[in-house]
Amino acid sequence: MELWLAKKLGFITEENGLYEMTLKGAFYYHHYEQYYTLAYIDKMWGIMKEEAFPKRIRF
Repeated sequence: MELWLAKKLGFITEENGLYEMTLKGAFYYHHYEQYYTLAYIDKMWGIMKEEAFPKRIRF
């Protein structure tokens, strides 16, 4: 279902069973990747501000 939706939204193309990300798909992929990466880093920095070398970080 996810591949069907991605094709309908123009995020990927399919040819002979091979899927390829479109420029539109790459744009949205990197946009959301940045959001999650920044959220991860912000949480780590917040924790490490309190303790420089924590034994464990839970997300």
